[in-house]
Amino acid sequence: MPRTSTYETVLDAGQFTPTQLGTTAVGRLAFQAGARWMRDHVCSHRALVDEHRVGFVLWSWQLEYASTLGFHDADAALVDVRARLRGPASSQLEVEMTLRGPAGVAVRTRGASVPLRLGGDQALSGTPAPLPGTLVAAFEDDEFERSPHRSAVRALRARFERDGERLAAGTTSHRVHRHHCEVADQWYWAETLGFAAGAREELVLRYGRSAPELRRALADGIRRVDVTWLRSGQLWDLLEIRSTAYRHGDELAFVHEIGLAEDDGGPCALVVERI
Repeated sequence: MPRTSTYETVLDAGQFTPTQLGTTAVGRLAFQAGARWMRDHVCSHRALVDEHRVGFVLWSWQLEYASTLGFHDADAALVDVRARLRGPASSQLEVEMTLRGPAGVAVRTRGASVPLRLGGDQALSGTPAPLPGTLVAAFEDDEFERSPHRSAVRALRARFERDGERLAAGTTSHRVHRHHCEVADQWYWAETLGFAAGAREELVLRYGRSAPELRRALADGIRRVDVTWLRSGQLWDLLEIRSTAYRHGDELAFVHEIGLAEDDGGPCALVVERI
């Protein structure tokens, strides 16, 4: 079986909303879990960057809330994380994490990253390149999958646009500050989950009276999040977040397109939140 790293993480009030673990908090826990697995079985994140000149850029991520875990339910949770290389040329690193509380698995995440060859500058700029053979050799035989990981985000957005009932739409803006960034002064991907969550709350505040169903997004919490990242935001970029809420059967969905203000180069990220 693929190797697993298992460890306990202490929970604190800052990770939670009144209904559940916050999406940004889960993103941070998932990133830490991936770094933990790599350190345990391949090499540390620092060694990957400094010694191997390899980086990974996350392009697809899914979060599923499987059971209730609130702040008052537990002091700590158990993290299980495993990873594998995917694609015919091992062109993707897929990391899966579960977070287990008293009621069982509370959260599942799956993320896929692509490797970069780093140029050595402080910005950690890089270009897509195959993972070096020395790193590929560190994976066990059952940690390879020939079929590539595929993102469902564009298909989800198309389905809601085609078959859903549009309830509300609006635009918010947010500037990328240093506390939203990682060491290379580009946004830390988990923070984009917070940008989307803030845009969702703005829709509820603006249109919750005329479309009361939107209030479910605050009362019930999130059931699933699907994200794809197409390019990164940089320090002090002004982001424009265009959000649309849909009813689709019994499902309430928020689709967020995150781009740069006054820039027509296409979105930086697409986020779909489902209630």
